[in-house]
Amino acid sequence: MPETSEISTAASADVRGEEIRAITDAALSADGVSPFNEDTMLSLDARRLAAIDDSGQLVAVALTRDLGDGTIEGELVVHPKHRRAGLGARLYDAVSSAADAAPVLWAHGNLAGASALASSRSLEAVRTLLKLGRPITEADAGGSPPPDGLTIAPFTEADADDFLALNAVVFRSHPEQGALDAAGLDARRSTDWFDADDFLLLRDEDGALLGYNWLKREGEEVEIYVVGIAPEAAGRGLGRALMQAGLQRMHATGARETSLYVEGDNTAALALYRSLGYEQLSIDVQYRHTRS
Repeated sequence: MPETSEISTAASADVRGEEIRAITDAALSADGVSPFNEDTMLSLDARRLAAIDDSGQLVAVALTRDLGDGTIEGELVVHPKHRRAGLGARLYDAVSSAADAAPVLWAHGNLAGASALASSRSLEAVRTLLKLGRPITEADAGGSPPPDGLTIAPFTEADADDFLALNAVVFRSHPEQGALDAAGLDARRSTDWFDADDFLLLRDEDGALLGYNWLKREGEEVEIYVVGIAPEAAGRGLGRALMQAGLQRMHATGARETSLYVEGDNTAALALYRSLGYEQLSIDVQYRHTRS
């Protein structure tokens, strides 16, 4: 057990990419939830790494990024075979001591170990992200047409700029989704799960983009990857129309389960999703320690 080994810090170079993916897979298998979100795994070269090794094997790692205001946001994992030895606390302390502002820590699934670490370091839960889900049923086959004058069609290359512009507006106060740029879009379009026919765009009679529902298909489960409505089009039932179009698409392509993520304080979205039959499956929690 690496009780006295030093914590190494560096950029998350590609040479460690396979090691990070290996420890991530081990944690996912043991916990049922990944310790790192998708954006982290797609941009390892943009993350800082704090790691603990044992005989050349990565046994604990924290991946962090600067949010631009000096705040350090991080996620960390300890290999399932090396837990309950204080390695997570050591990594958090290393990240915290290097930060110029209060660090924030994501706990995906808010597992018992993460809660214990948060308690031991007097961290407060400041944000929650809920995962909701439900089965796909025969009732999803029908769907409903979009309101008069509006069309829903799959994404094409020509839609990229319009989507990025609207996404930036819709998620202007969202630190992750609102930061999506052309490189991030290209990275997601290059993944195995991307299918342009699962990326639904809603436009008005003049061709203006009013909303979108992007589906992420993995096996028989489909995630509502991101759904957004232009602020000026809110209150017209377009979110429901896009959700129903997505559910119809899922049914037509043989999906069995659907899931999505939503901010815990987004009452309007929660009301819509729950009215469509979604129920809570898990919770991610962001913790922060406010320094005096």
